Amino acid sequence: MVRPRNVNRTKATLEVPDWEQEEFESRTQIKKAAQAVTELGEQLAESTESEIQKMQLPAELEKAILLLKSLDKGPAIKRQRAFVGKLLRQNEEWIIDIKQKLAEKEAKIKQQNAHFHKLEQWRDRMLEEGDEAMNAFMVQFPHADRQQLRQWIRNAQKEKTDNKPPKSARLLFKYLRSLEW
Repeated sequence: MVRPRNVNRTKATLEVPDWEQEEFESRTQIKKAAQAVTELGEQLAESTESEIQKMQLPAELEKAILLLKSLDKGPAIKRQRAFVGKLLRQNEEWIIDIKQKLAEKEAKIKQQNAHFHKLEQWRDRMLEEGDEAMNAFMVQFPHADRQQLRQWIRNAQKEKTDNKPPKSARLLFKYLRSLEW
């Protein structure tokens, strides 16, 4: 005899908090939102301890994230991830603040990368074009040491033709990084 599935579920098993009913249409959406919050906690745990402390998170959350960060493997990690997710879901204002801080951190990293790429382009251009590129660089950065730049460019070009390690190119890049932008 095949038993029919229990179609008449009790209200207690389907009870969903009010805040979840307002924002989501289905249980799947609720689960996806909960998973997204848990992933936010995991993203925080990927940061270094000093970055976590600089974010000035609430003490309870910071402690939970540092504990998650310290765990290696096993079921304890899963429990701690769930706990961090639960803390974040209970305090939605933390989520907004954390997302803002992570966005600022990401924007700063992108800005640094763009600056780094610009320096690489200047170095490569100076090594390929020589004095012409160096003169264009000196127009933008008149405080740079022209003689030192010329020496590094000449040495880097010689190292390249002799198949030697790019010591001078590295020194040139290091000098470009030290200049104020």
